[in-house]
Amino acid sequence: MDLDVIFLGTAGSVPSASRQTAATLIRRGGERILVDCGEGTQRRLLQSVAGLSDINVILITHCHADHILGLPGLLRTFALRERTAPLALYGPEGVKKALAGLDSVIGRLPYPFAVVEVEPGTEVGGDGYRLEAVGTRHRVKSVGW
Repeated sequence: MDLDVIFLGTAGSVPSASRQTAATLIRRGGERILVDCGEGTQRRLLQSVAGLSDINVILITHCHADHILGLPGLLRTFALRERTAPLALYGPEGVKKALAGLDSVIGRLPYPFAVVEVEPGTEVGGDGYRLEAVGTRHRVKSVGW
């Protein structure tokens, strides 16, 4: 099974000319798992070897802007590309409220989109693997994956 990790953004809260805000793409076979979606994630995907392929699952570590502000554009792009496959987003307590605050920007999506709040120990199953949310220490509710 092919597995690789593409670091799309590692600059923390302030992007620079050469580094974007938080986003990591995990490719496992044909699956695409996005961890965090900072501003500029779509552009970095386009510049990467992965391209702007459909994402199977989105995992959010916490709801600071530098980890979620790329979501409206990415979700709208999937809608413009006539995505029909369901998409699930998993994140810590507060992720539903954060995305609700972006509703007027995201708008109605033509594909099933579920937002699931998780606690440490929650498992997200995949095809032959599992992802587990682990507790992390941060100023806001957060998890690692």
